[in-house]
Amino acid sequence: YITLSYALEETSPVHIGLKEPEMVHNNQIIDGKGYNTYLINVENHSGTHVDAPGHFVEGGKIISEYQPDELVFNNPLIVDIPKGPNELVKIWDISKMDFNDADCILFRTGFEKFHSDDPEEYLTQNPGMSPEVIYFIRKNLKNVRCIGIDCVSMSSYQNPKSGEEVHVNAFKKSKDFGEPLLLVEDMKLSNVQNEDLESIIVVPWQIKGIDSAPCTVLAKVK
Repeated sequence: YITLSYALEETSPVHIGLKEPEMVHNNQIIDGKGYNTYLINVENHSGTHVDAPGHFVEGGKIISEYQPDELVFNNPLIVDIPKGPNELVKIWDISKMDFNDADCILFRTGFEKFHSDDPEEYLTQNPGMSPEVIYFIRKNLKNVRCIGIDCVSMSSYQNPKSGEEVHVNAFKKSKDFGEPLLLVEDMKLSNVQNEDLESIIVVPWQIKGIDSAPCTVLAKVK
């Protein structure tokens, strides 16, 4: 197994407007006595995290309501669609692709390279998904239950209106759509190839009542 997620730390780039993560060493071992504890203060959309429908849809399913088997994906597919700053994944990027029986699509834009090298670029100039692509997936690829991306968000920071529509399209219910999607954002996808990928498991923090959560993404590889 390998991880397709980042370890959360105080220097983790988080979406503009969110509180930066804070880890405070509370109790400490001193001279061999005592014990260690930490106070962890983070917003639930920090680092690699999974958005559930309750993030944008009133009454939508929240992440703690998902059962373990709903977070396992046995037919994941990585799609390479290189994108530059502020570019969106468009319908013509995917309309002729063969998705077979994919239950999870991971969009690799290449923007991951800015995660550590240029956090400001990563946060303010990130590519994103277009609403039309999400609509296409919901209507035509009904086996798909999850999509992920190697950017801080599915929403391009410079295109907030489009980004909101992306999330609503992913989460809303319709007789023409498959099940609402889970969205995994801020993924680390450069270290895995399709031919090696067997399955992935999304493991969110288990906290009752919150819409979405930071997560670890485990990939089973050959």
